[in-house]
Amino acid sequence: MAEKQVKKVIYVCDDDKNISELIKMYLENDNFDVETFDTAEKLLNAIKKKEPNIITLDIMLPKMDGFEALAKIREKSEVPVILVSAKDQEVDKVRGFNEGSDDYIVKPFMPLELVARVKNVLRRSEKGPIKKPEKVNKILEFSNVVIDTASMQVMINKKAVSFTNIEYKFLVYMFENQKKAVTKKEILADVWGYEEDDNRVIDDLLKRLRKKLDEHKAKISVDTIWGVGYRLSDGKTK
Repeated sequence: MAEKQVKKVIYVCDDDKNISELIKMYLENDNFDVETFDTAEKLLNAIKKKEPNIITLDIMLPKMDGFEALAKIREKSEVPVILVSAKDQEVDKVRGFNEGSDDYIVKPFMPLELVARVKNVLRRSEKGPIKKPEKVNKILEFSNVVIDTASMQVMINKKAVSFTNIEYKFLVYMFENQKKAVTKKEILADVWGYEEDDNRVIDDLLKRLRKKLDEHKAKISVDTIWGVGYRLSDGKTK
């Protein structure tokens, strides 16, 4: 007798009942175990009790929106998340990827397209764990910038500076590859866990990160190595 296949659990969060029920029907037809939620708060409470294999998360939600919910999810978990939005704007897509989403789909969409994206994200996540900043008592230093990976704290000129989750992960990755040129493909795979080439997410992140480093007078820079990728330097060697 063949072993019974365990169904993948997916949480669908959308305040439009018609959309969530349609998504649920198509996913269940494809052998997923689906639970639906109409607010981010209900979704977050459910995750505390049981973490699913993957989440689809609408951005336009009452009270707490999808971006806020995603940020709270990423504080505790690396569960794959597909953002769903009615807005087809580059700034929202880039923000979604920088906040830690695994994919982004725009309404209206064909239900079968969403099913295909869910399967694709699951395949990516099952290939192996994404490299993350080591959560051990490790101190990374370069010029006047110090990172304590145990507390996830970044110090510039001995003062704590706040970074978003993705900014922190990128900075740790560059510190762990000091003075080595890393390709855009390596960065996307190791920091975002994102296989497809999408330079926009890196470009947007670098713009914000460079501005923050400059504002706090950090004596380091992330140099662009044309045709290759990027390299962390002390700002003197080009």
